[in-house]
Amino acid sequence: MKKMIYTVLFIFAISSIGMAQTRTTDIVYSKAGIIKIKDKKAIAAGTKWKDGPILSISLEDVGLFDGHICACNTAGFIITKNVLAKLFPEETPLRNSMNIKMSSYTQDIVDAIEFITGNRLDGGKYMNTPSDFVIDPSLKGEQGIVTFVFERKDNVKKVKVVLNKAVLLSKKEMNIFMTIKPKMANKTATKAEKKQLKEATIAVVKKEIIAIPKGAITYEVL
Repeated sequence: MKKMIYTVLFIFAISSIGMAQTRTTDIVYSKAGIIKIKDKKAIAAGTKWKDGPILSISLEDVGLFDGHICACNTAGFIITKNVLAKLFPEETPLRNSMNIKMSSYTQDIVDAIEFITGNRLDGGKYMNTPSDFVIDPSLKGEQGIVTFVFERKDNVKKVKVVLNKAVLLSKKEMNIFMTIKPKMANKTATKAEKKQLKEATIAVVKKEIIAIPKGAITYEVL
């Protein structure tokens, strides 16, 4: 009987630790804040959201779109949130109201920007119209640096954003991502390596949300 009680207590303790870790992570995600943005199509269609035609988008929402929350879609969320605040300082931003350029393609960053802004990368080519979200190689700089230019369509106000991965990531984190992610892609990563990658990803996401290193992401209003 005692053995059974100890076993139950042990299982409960392990479960509690897991639940505590989940709650801690959720709390960190919530600290990324909320992006509020209007959608013209929702207005036209009479769609009834909680806040009417205004969408409230969280980092968790972006995570649902991608199936996960990582350093890249977190960066995309944070960048878009801060850019919208600079381009629309006294009004609720409107979806599909910007032109966006990006120096190089990173899927999860693009996913976050698309999900929030309504812009679709190279979307114009399917409608024989100019695309309002493109990869522009002329913006490309040193390795590890991703440059963005967001421009309001109505008043051409612009914000330039530079993401410097060498500042954001420690040498250890950079090495983990560079060496283990390819192994994950070709399914050769060991159990220990998978754990390393998971822990590094969570650590970088927390860093981006709570204490991002100075110079990791910079903004310039043009």
